[in-house]
Amino acid sequence: MIKSLFRSSSLWFMVLLIALSGFTGIPSLTKHSYAASSLEQTTMEWSKDYGNHSSGKGVIATSDGGYLLLGEIKEIGASGYLDSLAYIVKTDSIGNTEWETKINYSSNDQARNAVETKDGGYLVTGTITDYSGKPYSMLYMVKLDGSGSIQWQNTYDDPYYHNYSLSVIETEDGGFAVAGFGATSAGFYKAFALRTNILGEQLWFKKYWFGDDQDIYDIVQTPDGGFLAVGSITREYYEPVEIQNALLIIKLNEQGEIDWNKQYQDQTGTFLAHTLIPAKDGGYLIGYRKSSFGKVANMLAKIDANGSLVWENAYPSDYESGTRVYSQLLPAEYGYALIGANTNGVYPEVRRQYTALTIDDEGQVLSDYLYEGPSLYNLGEAAAASDGGFIVTSTIKHGDIYKAQLSKLPKPQEPAPPGERTLTQITFTESEKKLHKGDSASTVIQAVYSDGFMDTLSAAAQYQIADPSIAAVDSLGRITGIESGTTRLVANHQGLQATLPIIVLPGDSSEVEHPSFSLDSTEYSLAVGDKLDTRMYMYDDSTAKRTDITHLTTYISENPEIADYDQNGDLVGLKAGTTRIYAYYKESYVTATVQVVRPFTP
Repeated sequence: MIKSLFRSSSLWFMVLLIALSGFTGIPSLTKHSYAASSLEQTTMEWSKDYGNHSSGKGVIATSDGGYLLLGEIKEIGASGYLDSLAYIVKTDSIGNTEWETKINYSSNDQARNAVETKDGGYLVTGTITDYSGKPYSMLYMVKLDGSGSIQWQNTYDDPYYHNYSLSVIETEDGGFAVAGFGATSAGFYKAFALRTNILGEQLWFKKYWFGDDQDIYDIVQTPDGGFLAVGSITREYYEPVEIQNALLIIKLNEQGEIDWNKQYQDQTGTFLAHTLIPAKDGGYLIGYRKSSFGKVANMLAKIDANGSLVWENAYPSDYESGTRVYSQLLPAEYGYALIGANTNGVYPEVRRQYTALTIDDEGQVLSDYLYEGPSLYNLGEAAAASDGGFIVTSTIKHGDIYKAQLSKLPKPQEPAPPGERTLTQITFTESEKKLHKGDSASTVIQAVYSDGFMDTLSAAAQYQIADPSIAAVDSLGRITGIESGTTRLVANHQGLQATLPIIVLPGDSSEVEHPSFSLDSTEYSLAVGDKLDTRMYMYDDSTAKRTDITHLTTYISENPEIADYDQNGDLVGLKAGTTRIYAYYKESYVTATVQVVRPFTP
């Protein structure tokens, strides 16, 4: 729930934590070394900045070979305060500005997503803030022609909810579909999908409830004219349900009614899904991240048209060069690419660079890239470019000035022929697996090749349990405890074998519990000028002990212009907007969202 200094006037923005069960668990939290990690860094084709006091949130590639940058820019408004304007920049193929559009609809506006329309224009979605009463965020849609002139603009009212769009598509009939979530000031959020006609007139606006909190992060239209969406469910632990945190896959008909939904749960981890795209060979791919005990793994799963899991792969985040977190999945000439950032160093000497991992149609790694360039302040979205490369947006800091940035990443190299690499070893990433009777847990197999390249192949191996009365295993290597005892899991692939000891504990055993840590809230809200005392705690479930480790924690604000920590360790609201804080303890971290609003005057 939200931690706030005020109640009725608090606005806030959620971190999307997608919980997923049945999908693969966190791989071993040791350092992984891919062959490409030791190569020299790859040079970007070009990188250009746009505006002052600006930030880059989204980007699309346009049909003329250029790009459309989306974000926000701060300018002095009529009130004398800094207003936040939606910022849209059209560039040519090498980043030169062709036109820019700034939209000051409410003095607190942001452009987030866009799609090029069939008539050669652009449909842009984002949020504006309604200040007519208690401030709250509204969905905003604006239609631009090919020169950036506004053709129409609409807002979509949903009282008592602060609504945020996370995905937009143009439908086959020329209309639009938007998906995202709406948050209440009390700390609950619901998923939504909105459909409009070609003029932006609302056809339907559906809300979906499955638990305390839910969201939709991405949406695609299906061949039958309906929609497939991916999101999350979060339930409080006091709710009497089996599924707590779950990945939510929803099939909607043309009217936004639910045809079916599937919820994949996990008992220990939380997930953030960032992409849902059609797979080239049928079905769909979901890109997501799993966090467990402060560690992160990058994940990819394939589902069929009915939402059933076909395969899943895990990709490590820990490299010698830093921690890699991927935030978008894109189609590429040779399969797909996961695009994200590599972070290295300890605050305040933190360096963040673009990174890409290319994979084939089965999710197997082809190559990975780390790109030269100045350190990124934060990362926006990415898109596939017409020449086979990628365009990425971010925010970069020059002194005290923040700027939106576009960078062009070159086309990935053609993968080496299979004959040049020989599989030499397979091994489980854990030395043993412990689980409770009745619980399920995933395993991860790592492949080692003759050139030092390492990859995961959990979905490709064949599995067998030595004693099926103790545990069972499915085709993806997921173990289910049947009876207390010990046994072995044996995996075979291309004539090689790996063995993993399995220990099934009684249901009431606490042996597999691990200390974990968290902030005292996942969302904070405060007004400009107010302060919050944020706390960090370590929990040991085996002893039910909670330890305050605030004094051992390092805090970093993603945007210190909005909120930052003072010399006393208090979080201070500096300017209206949304940012995120990172709380580092040893080599791990947790995050929370911070919403800062202007002081409310009745």
